[in-house]
Amino acid sequence: MPRFHRTAHRISLTAMFASMSLLFLYMASVLPTMRIAMYFLSSVFVMGLVVEEEIGLAVLMYIGVSLMSLLLMPNILRVLPYVFFFGHYGIGKYYIQTRIKDKIAGYIVKLLYYNVALGLVYLLAQQIIYEDVLSTGIAFWLFLVLAEAAFVIYDFLFEKVTKFYFNNLRRLLMKN
Repeated sequence: MPRFHRTAHRISLTAMFASMSLLFLYMASVLPTMRIAMYFLSSVFVMGLVVEEEIGLAVLMYIGVSLMSLLLMPNILRVLPYVFFFGHYGIGKYYIQTRIKDKIAGYIVKLLYYNVALGLVYLLAQQIIYEDVLSTGIAFWLFLVLAEAAFVIYDFLFEKVTKFYFNNLRRLLMKN
């Protein structure tokens, strides 16, 4: 059951989370460094709605942020990692963890989920995602291994941020 008591609170929290996601996506689009960190930060706000058991609002926020970022960002190709993975990862993670009780099987499904998203981003934006990697001479297979390791770190940090939100920030945002 949703934890919100007032519709205005639901709307304002969703709008606040969406604007923060857009801000970090903009920074990912224009900053020459820390791009992955900005994608990570843009992705955690959907999780806030998932924690509040507002899955429908989380999906609408993801769609809205994706569409607005495609319209507003100076470099549309820099938005693709959010659209194809980071933006909906919190929703996918929620469904995987609630439907698959075995932790090992759930983690394997999350890795498959990540690999499909990585493949889509690769196919649609090869020059952006891999231009730096290819110019350094790193073998493609090594890049994939590093990408898997990065996902494990991302998932770990995502879980920590989720717990931090639930234990510390949520009570501040949910005051009546």
